This record gives sequence, structure tokens and C-alpha cells, in this order.
Amino acid sequence: MKALMIIQQIFNISIFTCIGIINTHAQIVDGGNGHAIVLDSFGQVWTIGRNDYGQLGDGSLINSNIPLKVKYLKSIQAISRGYDHSIALDSFGRLYLWGRNNYGQLGCSDVYDHSTPQKLQNHDHFIAIEGGHWHTLGLKDDGLVWAWGHNYFGELGNGNREHSQWPVNVLQMEDFKISPLNHVKKIATVGYHGLALKEDGSVWAWGPNDFNELGHLCKEIQTYANRIESLPTIVDIAVGWHHSVALDNSGNIWVWGSDPAFQFKEETKKMYDHPVPFTGLPKMKKIACGSWHSLAIDEQDRLWTWGKNHFGMLGTGDTISSSTPVLVPGLKDIVEIGGGCFQSIAIDKAKQIFTFGDNPSGQLGNGTNRRCLSPISLDIIDASPIQHLTSATTNESKYQLKKIQHSFQNSALFILLLGSLILNFYFIFKTWKVQISLSRR
Repeated sequence: MKALMIIQQIFNISIFTCIGIINTHAQIVDGGNGHAIVLDSFGQVWTIGRNDYGQLGDGSLINSNIPLKVKYLKSIQAISRGYDHSIALDSFGRLYLWGRNNYGQLGCSDVYDHSTPQKLQNHDHFIAIEGGHWHTLGLKDDGLVWAWGHNYFGELGNGNREHSQWPVNVLQMEDFKISPLNHVKKIATVGYHGLALKEDGSVWAWGPNDFNELGHLCKEIQTYANRIESLPTIVDIAVGWHHSVALDNSGNIWVWGSDPAFQFKEETKKMYDHPVPFTGLPKMKKIACGSWHSLAIDEQDRLWTWGKNHFGMLGTGDTISSSTPVLVPGLKDIVEIGGGCFQSIAIDKAKQIFTFGDNPSGQLGNGTNRRCLSPISLDIIDASPIQHLTSATTNESKYQLKKIQHSFQNSALFILLLGSLILNFYFIFKTWKVQISLSRR
């Protein structure tokens, strides 16, 4: 009898352990203009904050200062934010978009805003996505880049400045020849200009260049992607509103365009007219940008930030802007980062989300609308980073592996529950027999 009771306790403990495993989440994070978006390990998307154009995807226009699960999205593998819209990419390369649609950035047949996800028609095989101000970029598994939405500043890179609600190919100009931008492995945009990182480590740029964000002095709008000269082999790229950032294969950060620390609206007192490296820093391994600031993770998994800090998005406990990276105190083991307009988000190895910066729409997700100058913990969703997409085959394999894992966990939970019920019924039956036996005496 004692042995059976011990087995029952083990079953009950295992049930709660299994439930804990099933409810943990692994995440990617990103931030827009007052809203944030989070992806968990089960392919579920969560949104927080501003919702006046339906960018939270919950069917309403009501802001939320706690995370909301976006319904009807399954097996999502990547997410991105636009200024006022949101994007999700599933494991089969299909795109879903929602929020503001004033210039066709959702890729719909209409130009109305949508408060629930809309599937992009007639296009799939995407492996990466990026949301800009009023436009969207998508990278397909053949290495070609597509763009749609606003194009007055040449954001679509298709050789003209006409808006398009349908995806068009981003084109490149090389040796005075025009062809589709190809062999791309990563894309980046936030405001109006775009960057593409090719497989050979070269960086290509298009769009406006008022702040030298394209890496040269010519101020004309560039409607074709052109290679940025003077850069070494690059492994990662990121962009802000008027600045660009790159990470080379030696762990060095390169910057060009506006210095956000000196930016005030559409004016700045300091610009980098060509790519320049930061010196005196540890080796970095990951970069990201908000609209007016940047973030980086070093080889010791520490978080560094720089740029404008008037709302505390550098996480240094003050509002002092910085032209060079500063170490964020109190954070360690950081593995994933994302930036919003005036917000920063980070995830550590212990699966914890940290968020800091401005919070008028509740985008920090802590249940309040108070600004935070230092990182605070977001306890609502557990977190752990997952790899970004590299190919459609890899995505499908990950999805199938995840399905097998979840099926195994659910089967294990069912077996444990069944075993526990059988044991409990056994003990109830034994107790009932003993009571009948005693009553007969």
C-alpha cells in the first residue's frame, strides 16, 4: 500500500511538472510606435500598448497595458512591427498583417485599417519580415526582397516613387545595370530607408538620404538599392529613423547617418556621413534599433544602449542621451533584444522579459502607464529566444519538431492524468471496502 501511495505522489508531482513545461514560452520581441509585439514558443503572438489603428489585432481599438493574445494565428515563426501596423510570418512562409493601412502597407485589396490579421494573398515562401513607417519589406527563400505601401521617399526601392498596395521587387543598381536585389539574407527598416545584407557580407541601401543614412553624401532620394562602400564583411544590420547600424565579423559596431543623441524632430547637430566604427568596446554579437536609439549584446551577454534617452529607453536610470554605447546596469545573460519608438525590450537566459522607456499607451506591459527609466520585469509571459528564420526547409523542420514535442508532452500529460485517476479510484475503492467490512462487524 505504501508503495502505491508513493507512486501516486510521483504521478501527481509529474502532472504539475508537465503542465509547467507546456505553459513555458520562448519569445522574440519587437516594438512599434507605442505598441509591442511578442512571439512565444507555441507560435502564439501577443501584443501590448497602443491600438488606435487596430495594431494589437484583437478586433478592437482599445489600448492594453497587459499582453493580449492575437487570435486565429498558428505556428508563427517570426514577427515585426511597423510604425502603426504589425506583421507575423508562419512556418509555411505565409504573412499576416494588421493595423494601419493608409498606404496599403498591409498588402490588402483595400486601404482600410484592419484590427484583425489579414493574410497576404498570392505571395508566400517568405523567411523574414520588416515593418517600416507606412510600408512593409519581406524576404523570400530565393533571396529576393519584396516591398509594398508608401513610396514617396523611395522606400519600396523599385525605381519609382509611386505607392503600391501590392508587393513589388526591390531592385538594385550595379555597374549602371538594374536587376532584382538578390542573394539577400537579412533586411532592416523602421522609418523610410531600408537596408539589405547579402550572403557575401555586403550591405545595400535605398530610400531618402537627408541624414546620410544610406552611407554617402548625396542627398537625393535613392529609388534603387546601392552597395554601401567602405564596410568590412557584415554579419548583422539594424536601422533607426534616420540612422543605420551594422555589426562586422570581428564583433565591431559601425554607424552612419544621424546621431540620435543630437536629434530633435527632423533636425540634428551631428551626423556620420559615412560608416564609422565604435572603438574601445567589447566584441558584440547582436544589434537592434528603436527609432531614436540602438541596442547591442556583447560576448558576455551584457546589454549596451546608445542614442536619445529623453524617455529612458537606454535603461540607465536617467534621461541622459549618449552618442556611444553605455552598459545597462542590472542586466545579465541577455540573449534577445528589440526596440520600439521610445521603448526597449530584452530577454535573458532565464526566460525573463525586461522592458523600459516610455509607457503612455501601456506598451511596457506591466499593467500601468508609468514611464520606467530602468529595466523592469514583465512577469506575464515567460520567455526564451528562438532562432530567426534561415530557410523555408528549416522553418518546416522546426514546426514539425515542435508539433512532435507538443504531442509528446500532451500524451505524457494524458497518461499521467489517467494514471493518477486510476490510483485515486483504487484508493477510494479500497477505503470503501474497509468501511463496509468494519460496518458489518
